[in-house]
Amino acid sequence: MDPHYSEESINSFFINQIKDYAIFATDTKGIITAWNIGAERLKGYTEKEIVGQFYGILHPYEYQQAGVPEQELDIALEKGSYDVEAWRKRKDDSLFWATVTLTPIFSADGQHVGYTKITGDISKQKELQDKLAERQQGALEHKNKELQKINHDLDNFVYTASHDLRSPIANIEALTKLLKEELTESDCLSTETDEILQRVLTSISRFKSTIEDLTVVSRLQNDVSEGLTDEIINIKEVYEDIIADLGYPTELNVCFIQTDFKVYQLRFSKKNLRSILYNLISNAIKFQSPERDCIIKIHTQLEEPYVVLSVEDNGVGIDELHHEHLFTMFKRFHEHVEGTGIGLFMVKRIVENAGGKIEVESKKGIGTEFKIYFKEDM
Repeated sequence: MDPHYSEESINSFFINQIKDYAIFATDTKGIITAWNIGAERLKGYTEKEIVGQFYGILHPYEYQQAGVPEQELDIALEKGSYDVEAWRKRKDDSLFWATVTLTPIFSADGQHVGYTKITGDISKQKELQDKLAERQQGALEHKNKELQKINHDLDNFVYTASHDLRSPIANIEALTKLLKEELTESDCLSTETDEILQRVLTSISRFKSTIEDLTVVSRLQNDVSEGLTDEIINIKEVYEDIIADLGYPTELNVCFIQTDFKVYQLRFSKKNLRSILYNLISNAIKFQSPERDCIIKIHTQLEEPYVVLSVEDNGVGIDELHHEHLFTMFKRFHEHVEGTGIGLFMVKRIVENAGGKIEVESKKGIGTEFKIYFKEDM
């Protein structure tokens, strides 16, 4: 080391010659005690003007009023340093986006004697980041509009296709039945031919069900787009209406349904609640176990911020391997009953579109419980 210069003076020269960063020191209260040339260039204050002032003067007025400078000092002392990207203020009150590092200084004996602060101007980087984010947002919005248009076109296609297929499939069904009648009357219907025609009619019936389901999905999408009017509905009345439609007690004479409606009223679309409850009850009936009496438990309760509707059965249950695909359109896990596998897809779609959620617990051979969470403020 040059004997003409002390270590302290060399450090001072070093700090002052850093012109691209503002470097200054404060005492333990945040009063500025040292100021480099970089700080003068970046902040606009000369050393003579700024030394002796509280460093909070370099923050935007909103930050000062919110006590941000004092909070920074406390955090830096507590955690050993304080790093942030935020707005800072120049002498002329103009703002710039800065990277800031505030570090407490300790003496040789461990006493807290002040702070050092390094500030860099990264306004250009922020401007580039903002432009990039703006472009990405614009691209995302454009993509969303394209997807909405595609979805709209798909909905129109599904509706048109399902509508246009109704007539020819009805004709095929009528002609097949007519053919069976003609063969029967002419005594030409063999057992093998009868079985083939019956399989054709069964396939036609499934095709018609699929077309109907596609129409329902399209209608459901339109309901989401247009919005259904929520109303205060009586859950028990909706349940009783469903039971009447299912033909209780003739069709349910092997099922025992227990209800406990701790919450009677719900603000929701009556049409959609009926669809949800109808699907869950009819599934519980369809997938009952042949090894025991069918018991279905339906109850509602309040679990803020939700009203919870539970439908539990002791049926055949669903293997845990299939749980993740349970709400997939046209996915079926039991072949011993008729169905297209669209009901649970619709239930989940309705619930989530209304801001709620659905949960399921099911074990093969034991049973299944569905829980529907409706937002209280729906």
